Amino acid sequence: MRAFFGSHKKLVAILGLVTVLVVWWLAAPVRGSVSARIDVARGHYRLLTYGLPVSWLPQYAVLLRKRYGVEVHAVAGCVVSPALISYVDNYNRVSTAAVNRKFGHDVFKECAEDAQKNLEQRRAVKE
Repeated sequence: MRAFFGSHKKLVAILGLVTVLVVWWLAAPVRGSVSARIDVARGHYRLLTYGLPVSWLPQYAVLLRKRYGVEVHAVAGCVVSPALISYVDNYNRVSTAAVNRKFGHDVFKECAEDAQKNLEQRRAVKE
């Protein structure tokens, strides 16, 4: 066995790298949950986003930060891998539950509704 590994170092290295990458990709949900738990334990509250943002996202981010100390962080644009989606979804599941538990209500829904109303009011004033 030792002779095989000795004479096939490149093959073993490539297989090892592929194995690490596959495990990293498959572990995305766990990594997202663990990362969120670490952030929550440190008192850092974040909401991760990806994809094309809605028009009221900037106002939403401001409301979350000012009212509740929650940072909104875009991790990707429109091109998103399944592993990243899984990571973000699991991160947000843990993080949003912790924030809502801390404040006793759905702060994300509240801020989204307020941001949408603010945007509609600004548009109505311009017309």
